[in-house]
Amino acid sequence: MPEPLPFFRLAGRSSSPWPDWLANAPRLVAESLIQTREPLASWLRPGPVAPAEEVAAALAAAMLPAEAEDDPPAWLRSDQRLSFRRALAAIRRFDGAILADPVGSGKTFIALAVAAALAPGRIISVLAPAVVLPQWREAASLVGLPICAHSHETVSRGRLPAERRGPVIVDESHRFRNPATQRYRMLAPWCTGRRGLLLTATPAVNHLSDLAHQLLLFVRHSALAANGLASLRSDELDGHTAALAHLIVTGEDRAAKVPARRTVEIRADESASSPFAALQEAIASLTFSSDAGIAALARMSFLQALGSSPPALQEMIARYRALLLHAREARAAGCSPSRQAIRGAVGPCDEQLVFWALIGDGGSFSDLAVQDLAALDSCGILLRRWTDAPNAKLTALRRLLADDRPTLIFTTATATVRHIRDRLDRRGVAWCTGSAAGLDGGRLSRERVLDWFRTKPLPTDLVHHRPTVLVATDVASEGLDLPRVERVVHYDLPWTATRLEQRSGRALRLGSRHREVEIVRFRLPALLEEQIRKEAAVETKGGLPRVLGLTPEVNAPWRFRADLSEAWAEVRRTEGVASLAGEVSAAVAGFRITTSDGTTVATVLAKTPAGWSDAPEVVAEVLAVARGARGAAPPSRQRVRELLRALAAPARTALRSVSGGAIESTARTPAVRQTIRRILRLAGLAARARDRQRLELLGRGLAFLKRGHTAGEEWEIVRWCGLSDRELPRALTGLPPEGPPAPIERISLIGILVVEPREWFG
Repeated sequence: MPEPLPFFRLAGRSSSPWPDWLANAPRLVAESLIQTREPLASWLRPGPVAPAEEVAAALAAAMLPAEAEDDPPAWLRSDQRLSFRRALAAIRRFDGAILADPVGSGKTFIALAVAAALAPGRIISVLAPAVVLPQWREAASLVGLPICAHSHETVSRGRLPAERRGPVIVDESHRFRNPATQRYRMLAPWCTGRRGLLLTATPAVNHLSDLAHQLLLFVRHSALAANGLASLRSDELDGHTAALAHLIVTGEDRAAKVPARRTVEIRADESASSPFAALQEAIASLTFSSDAGIAALARMSFLQALGSSPPALQEMIARYRALLLHAREARAAGCSPSRQAIRGAVGPCDEQLVFWALIGDGGSFSDLAVQDLAALDSCGILLRRWTDAPNAKLTALRRLLADDRPTLIFTTATATVRHIRDRLDRRGVAWCTGSAAGLDGGRLSRERVLDWFRTKPLPTDLVHHRPTVLVATDVASEGLDLPRVERVVHYDLPWTATRLEQRSGRALRLGSRHREVEIVRFRLPALLEEQIRKEAAVETKGGLPRVLGLTPEVNAPWRFRADLSEAWAEVRRTEGVASLAGEVSAAVAGFRITTSDGTTVATVLAKTPAGWSDAPEVVAEVLAVARGARGAAPPSRQRVRELLRALAAPARTALRSVSGGAIESTARTPAVRQTIRRILRLAGLAARARDRQRLELLGRGLAFLKRGHTAGEEWEIVRWCGLSDRELPRALTGLPPEGPPAPIERISLIGILVVEPREWFG
C-alpha cells in the first residue's frame, strides 16, 4: 500500500518544517495590508484598452432584451416569434410578465405558445371576458392545447377555476388593476405560487399603479430591485419606467402590417330651440345628496346620459324617481327596506353603482333628497320635448352611414343602442349588448351577430347580404376580431383612453380587409364638455401609454433596446475601456452577473451630471458619441477608479437581488414587520426549549418574510397577523418549499466608455 503524502514533512526529511507550497507562497504581514475604499470595485476589473466604437458596440449588445432559446411552435407567425421568446424569458426569471403587443397582433396564440413552453403537457388556465371565451376555445383547439377557460365575470362572483396547477393566462388583464375589487381579491390568492402571462394592449388605465397591481398577481414586489426599483408597491414608479420594461414585453413593430388610421371628429350641437340646454340646467339643480362627492358622482352620470341619448337619460330619471318614491314610502312606514327591495326599485343596470352610493352601504334612505321628485317632473316635461324633436347627433350619424361602409358604433348605454337601432331609418341594423344581441327588432345569438363582421364564409352569404352596421355597448370592445369593419364610431366617448383604444382595435388589427380604417369621435356639445370634462380626462389618461412607450409614435422600451443593439450589430465588439472627446463629461458602464445555472443578468448604465441612469435613450445618446471613433485612447486611471467606485452601489444592489438577498426593510409592509418580530420572539422560545424542528420551521417562515411577495402572499401575511402564537407555526407548514437561488459564480465588467469635454483633450 503506497505511503500517503504527508501535509507537513516529517522532521529530519527536509530542512523546512513547512509544505513546499506554503514555503514558496508570498509572505503577507499586517503592515502590508491596506484598506480599500470600495471592496466591490476591486472585483470589477477593467478589460484592455480598445477602440471606443468597439467598446460601445459591446455595451449596446448587452442591452439586448433577454430572449429564451426555445424554438417557437410552427403555428406561430414569424412576426410573433420575438414576442414569444421575450415573454418566455421574462416569466422564467420573474414568474410573470405583461404581453403588451398592440390590439389585433395575435396575443392569443403567442400566449398559448408561451404557456405550453413553460409547462409542456399541463392544462393551461385561461381567464378572459365571457364574450371572448369562444375565441380562446377555438384557438386552443386549432393548435391542440388543453385549456381550462374561465370568465372574469365568474371570478367576480366568487367562483375560481378548479385547476390549481400549471401556467395561467389572464386576458384583458387591465380588468384586474384595482386590488379593492372582488375579482382581484379572489384571483390574487389563487395565483400564488404559479407562473402567469398577462395580456393587455393598454396596461395603464388611470395610473402607473394599475400596471403594478396586475404584475403583483404573479411577480414579487422586489423583482426589479436589481434595476433600481425597490418595490412595485412604491410611489416611485413614475421615475422607473425603464425598469418596468423588463416586465412589459413587446415584439416586432407591426405598424406597417395593420390598416392605417384616419381620425374624424364630429361635434353635433343641438339647435337653439332644443330643450337640451334647459335639461342640462335642470340636472345641475338636482340635490341628490348632502355629501358633495356623492352628489357630484350622481350628477356626472346624469349628464353623461344626457350626452348619449334621450332614452338613456329617460332610464336614469325613471330609476332615480323609483328610488325616491321607495324612500318616501319607507320613511312613512318607519322601516328600512332590504337590498333586494332597493334592487327592485332601480333595476339591474350599470347605474346601480350610482344609486348605491346615494343610499350608503347600510341601505339607509336618510340622506336621499326626496325633494328632487318635483324637479324630476320638470325634467320629464323637457325630456318629452327633446325626444319628439329632431336629434342633431343621430342626424349626423345618418349622414355618416350613407356610404354603406361596414361600421361598428359604440355607445355607453344600452338604451342608446335601442335608440340608434330604432331611429336610423334603415333595415338590417345588427346590435349587441351585455345581455342580448340581434338584428333590427329580433333577437339572435351573440356569436351569430358577430360572425357577420368576421371574414369566415357563412351559409347565409348565398341568401342575403350581411348587415353593414353593428351598434354595441362596450361588451364588444375587448378581444373580438372583427376584420370586416371599415369604420369605428365612438358615438359616446368612454372615460378612459384605454377603452377608446380597445374599441378601435376591433378593426385596427392584423388580418383586416382594409388598407385604412376610419375612426370617428362624436364630441360632446361645448357646454356639456365644459361641465363634465370627459374629453379632457380621456386625453390626460391617454398619456400613460406614451410614458410606457406603448404608442405608435413612441418606441417601446423593449423595442428600443433591441433596436439599439441592432444598430451596433455590424461593429466589432470588444469588452474593455475607452475614452474619447465629446461636448460634455459622461460615461457608460456595464457589468454582468453570472450564476451557477448559466443565467446571466447584464446591467448597462449611463453616468451623467445628474447621476446613473438606466434609461435606454440616455445610454443611446452617450454611445452615439463613439460612432466611427476607431482610435484606442485610454481613459485616465483616476477617472476609471472613480467610475468603478460609483458603480459599486448599483452592482451591490443587483448582487443582492440576484442572490435572493433580503429586501430593504423600508419596502416591507407593516404586516410583514409585525410578523417578523413575532417569529423572532417565537424562535427565541424554541431555542431555549431546544426544539430543533420548530426552529427550522420558523427559519423557513423568516426567510419567506424577508423576500419579496406577490399580492396573494401579502394578503396571506395579513391573515397571519390575526393568528395566535400557537396557530402561526401551524400556518407556516403550508409554505411551499423553496430552493435557494443559484449561487453567483462571478461578476464581471463588460466595459467602460468615458466621454470627456473636448478641451480636456487639448
